Amino acid sequence: MKTIKQRIKTKFPILVKIIYFLRAIILRNKLEFIEIHLVDSCNLKCKACTSFSNITTKANFIDARLLGIRLSKLTKLFTIEQIRLVGGEPLLHPDINNVLKIVRQCLGYSQIELVTNGILLNKMSKDFFETCYKNNINIIISPYPVLKNKEEIKQILSPFKINYNFFPMIFSFSANLNPKGNSNKEETFKNCRYTRYKTLKEDNIYTCPICAYIDQYNEYFNKNIPIGKGINIYTKSRKQIKSYLSEPEETCKYCTNLTKYIDWECSNTPKETDWNGNYE
Repeated sequence: MKTIKQRIKTKFPILVKIIYFLRAIILRNKLEFIEIHLVDSCNLKCKACTSFSNITTKANFIDARLLGIRLSKLTKLFTIEQIRLVGGEPLLHPDINNVLKIVRQCLGYSQIELVTNGILLNKMSKDFFETCYKNNINIIISPYPVLKNKEEIKQILSPFKINYNFFPMIFSFSANLNPKGNSNKEETFKNCRYTRYKTLKEDNIYTCPICAYIDQYNEYFNKNIPIGKGINIYTKSRKQIKSYLSEPEETCKYCTNLTKYIDWECSNTPKETDWNGNYE
């Protein structure tokens, strides 16, 4: 029986993938999108970084083995349609190849995206590119004005037949915090652009990356914005996780839908006001 299943997977991979996700829809166990930070630090200091990578005090490289255990548990609860591996800058992870292999082992049919600013791609080893190809990892380059070697990157990636894509050049960042904490959390949650980015951090899932990583902002600026509670993937049921992800956190009171856009720049002197949106 295993041999027959393996033959079907080999000859009809698209059909198998369609059946896989149709089953998830019928069973109502689909999780469309999840984001994971492989490393908190970055090789850029982008002003108002949504991941707070410009003010983190530690690299915090994710443990590949523990990530595999968590994803194995998560895939027993949900069919994951798309997973995005981010940072910080994920290419800084010293065990990036092993991380990518483990993620693919756990997520056989999911779309896996590795999002990078692209600056380190010309320094990556041949093994890295072969790992991306063999494990069907989509490399997404998020380019900032500092990236000057776009054509070189294309030349590097093309021989390995890796799926890759460039986001449009990023000339601005969005600032969304409301330091007064007087936003209507239901309204903020309903209109939030970040709630798509369900974030797995350690053993918990959070409704958005700000809920998961606002502790770094608090630590750096000595603030006390409520950190998202998150929900534990080991102790909570699928139904409980789904319910949690559909409701706002207390953190939402400190966000605003009145987004302020600021010109992209690197800054070695971050200020807490860098993240402030337009608020009343």
